[in-house]
Amino acid sequence: MSPGLFNHSIIFNLILIVTFSVSVNSFSQLPNLNILFYIIFHLTFIYYLFYHYHYLHFFLGFIYGVLFDIFLLNTIGTHLICFVALISIYIFMKKYLFLLSAYQISITIFITLNTIIFTEMLLAFLLDNIYFTINYLLRFFIISIIIFVPSIFILNKLDK
Repeated sequence: MSPGLFNHSIIFNLILIVTFSVSVNSFSQLPNLNILFYIIFHLTFIYYLFYHYHYLHFFLGFIYGVLFDIFLLNTIGTHLICFVALISIYIFMKKYLFLLSAYQISITIFITLNTIIFTEMLLAFLLDNIYFTINYLLRFFIISIIIFVPSIFILNKLDK
């Protein structure tokens, strides 16, 4: 393992741990803070998967999927299914993703981010009967639009 890869791995895993920790803690005074860190976690995970894929991502996806499910939903399934499916789809699509430009990859990451979050909400409804209002869904989408460009910029800077 090269020193540069090791540094990227530590940085991205620290970001994942911190954003996970904040997103599963419920700040009743600031509910949008949980949503913000939840989105940043997913964005970082997707970015890390796209640019630094390794088979250990299955392990990370399994661990974080189970932990998100336990802390947020009290059941196991929704996040675990989405994370493992995301990694599996990435493996099948990897050779096509290498052909995309940086702008196209950014758009793909944004679409993947929102698809994963909405899929998690759909699975939470189907598997666990957890209802989400349209306002809650819109809040996720609006926050993801607002933080996407600055987050990608920061992740790119950390990556160099």
